[in-house]
Amino acid sequence: MTKTTDRLIFAAANAVLYATNMNMVRRYRRTLHRLPNVAAPQLYSERMLWRKLVDHNPLFVVFSDKLAMKEFFRHRLPDLPLPRTLWIGDDAGDIPDELLRGDVYVKANHGSSFNYRVCGGVCDRAALREETRRWLRTTYGVKGGEWAYFKVKPRLFVEEAVGDVDGSLLDFKVRAGNGVAILGLVMGHAKTPAEWMVFLDPEGRPVPRTTDPEGAPVESTPEAQAAVGPYLRAVELARRLSVGVDFARFDFLWNGRELFGNEITVYPAAGTLDPTNSLTCGVLLRGWDLAQSHFLKSKHTGIKRIYANALNRHLNRCEQTSNQ
Repeated sequence: MTKTTDRLIFAAANAVLYATNMNMVRRYRRTLHRLPNVAAPQLYSERMLWRKLVDHNPLFVVFSDKLAMKEFFRHRLPDLPLPRTLWIGDDAGDIPDELLRGDVYVKANHGSSFNYRVCGGVCDRAALREETRRWLRTTYGVKGGEWAYFKVKPRLFVEEAVGDVDGSLLDFKVRAGNGVAILGLVMGHAKTPAEWMVFLDPEGRPVPRTTDPEGAPVESTPEAQAAVGPYLRAVELARRLSVGVDFARFDFLWNGRELFGNEITVYPAAGTLDPTNSLTCGVLLRGWDLAQSHFLKSKHTGIKRIYANALNRHLNRCEQTSNQ
């Protein structure tokens, strides 16, 4: 097949994807001020949109379910500790009082930011029950088209706190695909006004911030420098977790003594933006091998087969060009 034929196939595929997902296309255009090339995605945001509209990997549902995801961690890395799940249910009123007398998190499994922190046994049970009822009524990811969340059965659970987010607890977030680590970061005081982060390469060296348009080198912080050892351990574990997955973000927690598995995210930042730093964006695009995606590694028939073959040819041509 020629490039011209493949372009015609992509034009037809884009027309179908636009017509059947108009709200998503309009949202993309409002946010990024351009129409996306979904059929032959090049930009990071286009690849994320392609993942939402085309690449429906069943594993994404597992990763998006905070309870099922723990089983995936245990299967792949049986020796890696996870924050203990202390209770699972459908009504926060059923949580035993003794579980709310220490430091724990009440969470919902089917979305992001469904967290209620109980610190030092301080808990307003009426407020907790109202908040968790709102979570359970919410179909998470509708606005952003994050389809994998739609398929998760909502549940509540109580999870132990493995460290103090106001103190020394650090988050390690490693983007990886099919056994290759791509980009990581160390974050302190996550989701608090004091939050800070340092982006690191897989060898633990600081890289430009995604918000730095000039691509200037970024100095690490003393906290991040002290955590390079456990960070590198997280990188190695992310490599093992990512085998068979084209791209995801694998999250870990470090409390100064022990490394814990935390979450797996297939739509980082809801997948709606491109990194503003061209160097960082280039690292992500080179590391994300779309040819390893579930859609392109699956067998198809009919129109899907024609499209998948065209996209595979296109990706092969792009790789040959980049290697010249």
